[in-house]
Amino acid sequence: MDLRQLKYFVKIVEQRSMSRASVELNVAQSALSLQISGLETRLHQKLLIRRSTGVTPTEAGKTLYKHAVAILRQVERATQDVERSASEVSGPASLGLPVVVQDLLAIDLLVAARTRLPQVRLHLAEGMSYLLKEMVLQGRLDMTVTYQFEPSPGIVEQPLFNEMIYLVSPADSGVEPRERGMSIAEVARLPLFLSSRQTGMRRIVQAGLAAHGLAIEPLAEVDSLRTLVDAVETGNAHTILPASALQKQLKSLTDRPLVINALDISRNVVLCTSEHLPLGAAATAVYDVLDNLIREALEDRRWVGIRPVPDAPST
Repeated sequence: MDLRQLKYFVKIVEQRSMSRASVELNVAQSALSLQISGLETRLHQKLLIRRSTGVTPTEAGKTLYKHAVAILRQVERATQDVERSASEVSGPASLGLPVVVQDLLAIDLLVAARTRLPQVRLHLAEGMSYLLKEMVLQGRLDMTVTYQFEPSPGIVEQPLFNEMIYLVSPADSGVEPRERGMSIAEVARLPLFLSSRQTGMRRIVQAGLAAHGLAIEPLAEVDSLRTLVDAVETGNAHTILPASALQKQLKSLTDRPLVINALDISRNVVLCTSEHLPLGAAATAVYDVLDNLIREALEDRRWVGIRPVPDAPST
């Protein structure tokens, strides 16, 4: 198995067609077939299923595809790092940001990267935290911001900050602001719109309720942050959101018809990298810039409801 075979295999899987891959690679279709046959012989596995409708990978082929993408990306990164080792840090770097933390970090990071790393091409990917983490494992992203919930094999987590979780209520709902906040158990009887079950936020809420022997069935599941806030502002339901999603509201409560109460739960936000794929020079530089940005924001108390990650209790 060599890099050329992996490159051909990845292109065929992505194009879902031997003929289209042949055109993209500028390689004769017969030569592609020969290389794939050699790869299958080497691995003792059938990798592709060829039908009139196109080419699809077998289960073994899907496994190889994940590894091949990561290997080719790492080889490209290593080549770029060696070529640029004597000059300013440059090249591509990619970071995943869940939707709820984009407003908190994206603009400041883009500005800082442009100022401090002018030769780095930063790609910010938006999505669900669990999907972004999977992209890191596959080598499709260098790193991602996500939420600490349970360990993931192959992932290294660097703590960034801890954020409070809030109940967000309509102004005319009868819920009053409390200086000491509320317990998660108190919200179980309220009409709620929540994010879907696979999101990190929902899992935190469910875990908090389960600790009290409670469970809830929301009126609706909504993944759009804007829709959740709009639903509360128009008096349709309550919702539960983290501090990172509520900075504008927490800093200007008088401008919005909302009542926001801190709950007795919080979550740690972490930066995830692959345990097996080392970061290139550009990604390492972005990692450092992001870490410094967050440290500065925490020291300046720039954010409401966001604080350093508590130290683990000593044993």
